[in-house]
Amino acid sequence: MKTWRDIEHLRDRTALQTLLEEEKTPLRIARRLGCSRESVKNAMKHHGLSTKKYLIGDDMKRKLRL
Repeated sequence: MKTWRDIEHLRDRTALQTLLEEEKTPLRIARRLGCSRESVKNAMKHHGLSTKKYLIGDDMKRKLRL
């Protein structure tokens, strides 16, 4: 079974960071590369990368009923 170390784009921190900027989520990256989401998440953890988190204000929470 393939691991993140077998996929060139996941081994290279810069390439993975670029993919995160383009695709935004591990699931989208996994679909693009043809691997599992867990492989992408493990590579992100290894390289110390994370997805951007957005804060939602109170007004927006009320509009979204969160």
